[in-house]
Amino acid sequence: MTQLQYDLTMCSLITYPLCEVHEKQGIENAIDKMTRNQRFDLFHLKCNPDATKPETKALLAIVFSEIQKVNSNIKNTKGEPDAAEAT
Repeated sequence: MTQLQYDLTMCSLITYPLCEVHEKQGIENAIDKMTRNQRFDLFHLKCNPDATKPETKALLAIVFSEIQKVNSNIKNTKGEPDAAEAT
């Protein structure tokens, strides 16, 4: 995870639920897959973005991964009708 990806994911988390649809869905998917303690740490990170806990990068990596999955699903879904129209 690059610093830019880390920063963008942090921005998405801070602005949740007012972020873009794919970011919101990715964050919700990540929350569903987390343990109770991870969810608490993620909430703490949202409220205190300057937190320097070692788990911070791992939590954001989970969120980033889920956002990427949702984004790729959206792109694939948008691509299917275009392919059907071309035939």
